[in-house]
Order: sequence, then structure tokens, then C-alpha cells
Amino acid sequence: MLLLSFKIGHDDYVIDTTDVVEIIPLVSLKEIPGCDTAVAGLLNYHGASVPVIDLNTLCGQNSQVKTLTTRIILVRYEGKVLGLITSSVSETLRLEEDDFKSTGINSGENKFLGDIAQYENRFVQRVNIDQLLTDSLRNALFSEHSTGSEAN
Repeated sequence: MLLLSFKIGHDDYVIDTTDVVEIIPLVSLKEIPGCDTAVAGLLNYHGASVPVIDLNTLCGQNSQVKTLTTRIILVRYEGKVLGLITSSVSETLRLEEDDFKSTGINSGENKFLGDIAQYENRFVQRVNIDQLLTDSLRNALFSEHSTGSEAN
């Protein structure tokens, strides 16, 4: 399978490229006061409001430091588009399902952190997009009244 590699903090993570809509540079976001701290804001994507999550904050780390390499990965999430802020998108790589093994560690509330694989002498951990948001965060971002964009 073809995977997109990116950073959360100092560690390498991957997602299946079939989940990716587009990768864009960090742009100005509309902040939403009172939202969960992981919500970075809203992005105008082709005229639709798209919620954007800071992956560092979602993982309980310090908020993403904005640099020239900071990117927003737009992914398909339950028929909608969701933005994910990451410090960098480094490469695409090919791994097979059998290359991934359990971490053997309970990641607590971060159920989206999946199995790990070795790639070029480093570990990469899979992010399961379908498990990315808690029920309360998903309901807050994609309520019935939301104007979020449908994934193409």
C-alpha cells in the first residue's frame, strides 16, 4: 500500500494515501473560541468550511509550531473533508499490511494510533483516520448544522 509519511512532534507517522484529498501549505484559519484545544480552526476550501485539527495537540503534545514546512493534510473523514496540521510531510512510501505489528502499548484515548512498521531503520506508526476523533469532537465538528464539505 502507498502511505504518506509526516511528523507529529519528532516521530514519524503514516496514513493511507487513499484517505488523502490534498496537501496544502499552512494558511490562515478562522479560530473558533470555546472549541476543543485540538481544533485549530476553520479553513475555506473551495467555498466550504473545513475543520482543521492540530495533530500535536490531539496527541497531548504542545501545539504545532508554525514553520515553512508546516502543512495541512486534507483527508476524507466519514464522507466529509477534515484538515490535519502536521509539522512536515516528508515522503510517500510503500509498505505491506504484514509489515505492521502491534505496539503492545495501550495508547489511551489516542485510539487512532495504530500499528508500527520499520522503514529505513526507523519506526513509522499508522494513523487510523476512521478512529481519529472522539465522539464528542466528531459531533462538535460535524453536527447536523455544519457546513463542512463533502469529500469528492
